[in-house]
Amino acid sequence: MATLEGNGNIRMQARLILSTLFIAGLAPLAAAQQFDTQQQGAPAKPPKPAAHKPKPAPEKKPAAVVTVKARLLEKIGDWSVFIHEGPNGRVCFAAAAPSDMQPKAAKRTPVVFYVTSWPKDGVRNEVSVRLGYVIKANSTASVTAGGQHFALPGDEDKAFTKDATEERKLLAAMASGGAMIVKATSAHGTATTDHYSLEGAAAAVQKLQLACP
Repeated sequence: MATLEGNGNIRMQARLILSTLFIAGLAPLAAAQQFDTQQQGAPAKPPKPAAHKPKPAPEKKPAAVVTVKARLLEKIGDWSVFIHEGPNGRVCFAAAAPSDMQPKAAKRTPVVFYVTSWPKDGVRNEVSVRLGYVIKANSTASVTAGGQHFALPGDEDKAFTKDATEERKLLAAMASGGAMIVKATSAHGTATTDHYSLEGAAAAVQKLQLACP
């Protein structure tokens, strides 16, 4: 979970790297997991911190971010764990793409569920989901896992857990296995339902914690 301390500029750059690395790293799975392959070769829009986290001032995007690559540590079930060693420290993330997305006709950018750590910036096991569209204003993404329901506040095209307690509960629910469902509504009123497999999720988070303690 992100702390209120740390270098905001490093966090913003790390989030930009994260978006780019995951899309590049899972390129071979793009078609099967319904990624928009047209986006490869260009950086995705960088995730921004949740509303309760400090938001750094905008800065010019480093050109090097476009070509940087992460190293796949392990593919565990339907989850992948990546690591990147850069000038601003190590970034590790476990992530998965949906196994099914509804409605299929909806036009969306890549949809990804992340658990991320930036040890140098004091961020560990941050849970977020990239929805592939701008979420409806003042709404939340509904996440169901392990028989429990969670409301993740939306922030543009992403949603984050609202606090550390909720984050730990969601990670524990994900560790129970089975399936996870994410529902949200776009700014244009399109309701979406994404299904994720939790096979390998618990082991992937453990691997993440070892890589970025």
